[in-house]
Amino acid sequence: MAKKRDSFKLIKIKEAFNLINQHVTLIGVVLESREPKQCRNNDWICTLRVLDDTCPSPGLTVNVFSKTAEELPQIKNHDDMVLFTRIKMQTFDSGRRVNAACDKRVASFALFEGSTGKDLVCYQCSSNFYEDVALYKSSMDDLRKVFPNCSEADNGNNSSIYRKAPRPQENLTFLREIKKGKCFDLLCRILHADEEMSTVFVWDGTDAPPASILAKGIEEDKAFSSLSVNTFLSRDTLLSFPTVGTILRVSLSNHLFHQVKPGDWVKLYHLLCEVDKGSWVGKVTNSTKVHLAQDDRLVEKIMRIYDKRISSKLGHIPFWSFPSPPGLTVTDDQCAPFLSLMDIITFPKVTCKYRCIVRVVAVYPWQVEDYCSDKDRRHRVLLTLEDPTATLDAFLCDKESEYFWGLGFQHTRILRKKRNRLLGISENSNFVTPRNPPWIECCIFSYYTNKADPWNTRLYRIFGTRLRG
Repeated sequence: MAKKRDSFKLIKIKEAFNLINQHVTLIGVVLESREPKQCRNNDWICTLRVLDDTCPSPGLTVNVFSKTAEELPQIKNHDDMVLFTRIKMQTFDSGRRVNAACDKRVASFALFEGSTGKDLVCYQCSSNFYEDVALYKSSMDDLRKVFPNCSEADNGNNSSIYRKAPRPQENLTFLREIKKGKCFDLLCRILHADEEMSTVFVWDGTDAPPASILAKGIEEDKAFSSLSVNTFLSRDTLLSFPTVGTILRVSLSNHLFHQVKPGDWVKLYHLLCEVDKGSWVGKVTNSTKVHLAQDDRLVEKIMRIYDKRISSKLGHIPFWSFPSPPGLTVTDDQCAPFLSLMDIITFPKVTCKYRCIVRVVAVYPWQVEDYCSDKDRRHRVLLTLEDPTATLDAFLCDKESEYFWGLGFQHTRILRKKRNRLLGISENSNFVTPRNPPWIECCIFSYYTNKADPWNTRLYRIFGTRLRG
């Protein structure tokens, strides 16, 4: 076990400015924390601005260095307190300005909740911090009395000296309100992240609007390649996900997410919304920020709405299909409950029958003349189905295929017209204008092709569904 260090004398920030090239120990209120950055030597740096009663403005800038982003200060609130030991005071800008460096080789830090009326709680400290916090309790209590809450102090004082570090202006958007090419702020829950924390999957309980699909390339004779969430993650991972509401894939710089983990509620500021192969994605911008939102009242509201939705008989129907699908299809089973595609993918039984409301975003093969095989006269068509939760490939085979289209495969002109209507292609389409397929109701059953490995050979077929007109 590491040997405990002797406690160091506390220095006030104003006094520390006169101790250039010396190591000091001080306590301050966190006024601002900047996003971590990686240095040229692959170390990480995080910049904090702290204040105390002797230097409320502009405060002291402290650069904290570490080998990994996870070891940097992870500020919960911008009125929390930090205890620095043996940070080095130094000058820059040709000696005209002063800051401090917290290098783990000699210095350490500890973070404490700053709210008054609460016990002094250390929620993070560097691995080399061995101080007896009790020795500094009275100094922290005194500082909390001077700055009981940065935001409260700001209400009574127009001076910027008491202000919290400015957070982005909040104009939160639900996923159901996103628009292509527009930036937005989102309150959401992190459901999953890859190992590098560069891609995360987030959810807010609402259904993103149907994305328009570029018609260019649709006539190519190859199966549609979706970028829906279920194409990136295993079924085992999806089992822990909500089965209603869109799950948005967000690609960000990994340092933005070093403070958060799956299960956390966060506020993502200034994400750019794009559509990639018919799927919504969020992308980083130069001004993207990430903040924890665990105690936000809006989180509780979102969960109440979600709980109410999943308990409703119609709760698994896509929001954007209401009040009802346009009646393009008729199903034989009108009593079965509606399920989302995520419900189907994560259903506990390999084989089962389902009813859902979806869009058909692709058909393979493309040419209607190829729907019937010349070799064995079998009918086999692959439809890519989509709802706000996932995409799913389902076969139309033989009699069920003839029943679905409502005519023999020799009627190619009528069949082509029906296919185009199903895919949202207008009669005068030049295959350049984006298309927006209509919602349809259909029945699906799941099955396996290898009894020894049922889950890995699980497939889906459409049955009992007829396309009108």
